Amino acid sequence: MAELPFAPMPRKRRQRRPPPSLPASPTIGPSIPQSDLFTGARTATRHVLTYLDTVSLGLGIVNMRSLRGDDGPDGYLYHVTTRTELETIQARGTVLFSARAPLVLTERNGVPAWLADMMDITEPDGGQGDVPVIFRVKRFAIDGLVENDPDRTRRYGVSFYLLTGVAGQD
Repeated sequence: MAELPFAPMPRKRRQRRPPPSLPASPTIGPSIPQSDLFTGARTATRHVLTYLDTVSLGLGIVNMRSLRGDDGPDGYLYHVTTRTELETIQARGTVLFSARAPLVLTERNGVPAWLADMMDITEPDGGQGDVPVIFRVKRFAIDGLVENDPDRTRRYGVSFYLLTGVAGQD
């Protein structure tokens, strides 16, 4: 008869040794937790513009005869200036403004009153530089950068705005 193979002997379970303890890190002082950079307090800085590109604004000259006082508002805001100032703006390619000296804008129905007031103040000297010129800009391009001008609005009875360049709060 053939011999039977030996039955495997049960293995002894090894007892696990605890891992060696790591030496404690030296402490230099009181531990100050680092603040999370993404959830920190946000500063309330507002982006301020000082100029706008005339091409992106859709700056265009308007014929004075085409504007009437009974016209309602449209998709543009208007500014009345002199020919020399308009030529400077066109040569530079930008409309400059600041919070201290903002550009004054109005809706279409405010232009005739503003133009009449400007004609009363301006003394014609025979030069072409003092000729009033009206230009318009696309309203949606600057809507967040304008503030109401209550003084001119009250004086003329039509909405006037100041282009301050301060982007509104979101």
